[in-house]
Amino acid sequence: MRGNLNDNQAKIDNADKAVRAALERKRKIIMQSKQIAYDMLSELYGKDGQELVDAVTAEHTLIGKLTASGMTYEQISELADDSSANADNKSDDNSDDDVANGQTSFFDEKPNPYALKI
Repeated sequence: MRGNLNDNQAKIDNADKAVRAALERKRKIIMQSKQIAYDMLSELYGKDGQELVDAVTAEHTLIGKLTASGMTYEQISELADDSSANADNKSDDNSDDDVANGQTSFFDEKPNPYALKI
């Protein structure tokens, strides 16, 4: 019987080694996936490092607030598509939409903390 017990212990040890090796391969793949996602976000936002983290965090916070107020992800996506399309197409007429032009902003304009100081 001792021969079977020793054989079984060897099989368990081999299985443990195989599991550890598989978990290490899994960890490496996860790290590669994270790097790929980081690179994609960096390319999308045109930012890197802490500046990228800040941009993604701000967007995540905003999306959280919008969904908490009842908006769906589809509505948020449409809103984002609409705002980017209209950002470059400001009208030159004097409609009611342009009444606020020239007024003082209610928000403090803060300097870019990532700008180079020369």
